[in-house]
Amino acid sequence: MILCDLCIKEILIGNRPGTHFKREGWVKIVNNFEKETGKPYTQKQLKNRWDLLKKEWKLWKKLKEKDTGLGWNPIKGTVDASDDWWESRLKVVPEAQRFRLAGIDPELEDKLDQMFKGIVATGDKAWAPSSGIMPTDFIEHGYNETLEEIEEENEVEVVPMLRHPILKNEKKKSSKQIGGAAKLSLQIDKLCNTAESMSNATSRLNPVTDPFGIPKAYKVLEELSEEVPETSDLYFFALKLIANKDKRTLFLTIPDRVRVWWLTKEMEDSSKLTSLLVP
Repeated sequence: MILCDLCIKEILIGNRPGTHFKREGWVKIVNNFEKETGKPYTQKQLKNRWDLLKKEWKLWKKLKEKDTGLGWNPIKGTVDASDDWWESRLKVVPEAQRFRLAGIDPELEDKLDQMFKGIVATGDKAWAPSSGIMPTDFIEHGYNETLEEIEEENEVEVVPMLRHPILKNEKKKSSKQIGGAAKLSLQIDKLCNTAESMSNATSRLNPVTDPFGIPKAYKVLEELSEEVPETSDLYFFALKLIANKDKRTLFLTIPDRVRVWWLTKEMEDSSKLTSLLVP
């Protein structure tokens, strides 16, 4: 949970502009994780944990697929579903068998959603971060890898709106590697074309200029640093809260003098609800 909260914080303040954290973001995550836990883990160790969480989250989403209305059974520690549902889904996703005894609880799932939604493909019709829709020809040709996987496997940094990847390390390529690079170039070209075609629409929704966007809410939260210090539980709760559009709008609308009180009440109500769900 601590690692998730730290990652979400860096995402909200813009230290993961694409699919990877900036160097500055990782430095903060490593340092703050040691402060919170007393454990001096390296960036590589925390990145391995990030990758494992991403893999588990992706499998969990694949298991539930479109059954988003499933409840949570705190006694069983997994989704509240019938034996028939489990038998049906496990035929499709047999590797998710372990979730029948121990699933991902709603609080953790919400955090993982904030961390991975938009950079991970979770189904046959995976979508690109820059738009809500993946082009049909992109799907038909099987180009539904995540941007993060493309970057890692080909040692490139995907830069938005550029036509070609920037190679991190210039190496002599074999004929097989050249073929892979050509495929990568085609993928990026298609993605860039989609981004360009939607640029006018998305510019109107630029979160930087949105008076009720996440950057604005984060800036207001930072102004409350004396009453809501970064190391407090209330601060991490607030980061999670402002990810919710309705809650964020209310947070930015109410008078300054009652914001801390409102955040405190929201956290207390959330804790009460959690205590009712957990035996």
